[in-house]
Amino acid sequence: MIYSFDDYELKLQRYELRSSGRPVKLEPQVFNLLTYLIQHRDRLISKEELLEQLRPGRFVSEAALTSRMMAVRRTVG
Repeated sequence: MIYSFDDYELKLQRYELRSSGRPVKLEPQVFNLLTYLIQHRDRLISKEELLEQLRPGRFVSEAALTSRMMAVRRTVG
């Protein structure tokens, strides 16, 4: 599956994000967060849901989630 938005393409099978055809480096957790947000873009997603879906069974601090969210925002503006 490929998601396109603005000048970006998110290619799930290749596990890559491209901007204007150029690869964009992302940490795996940031890639997974961006993917989840895009796949569920039609609704509000709670912090609790993100923690449950992205890191099931593991403790993740709010600071870590906030850091990943900020990385997504910096990447795609």
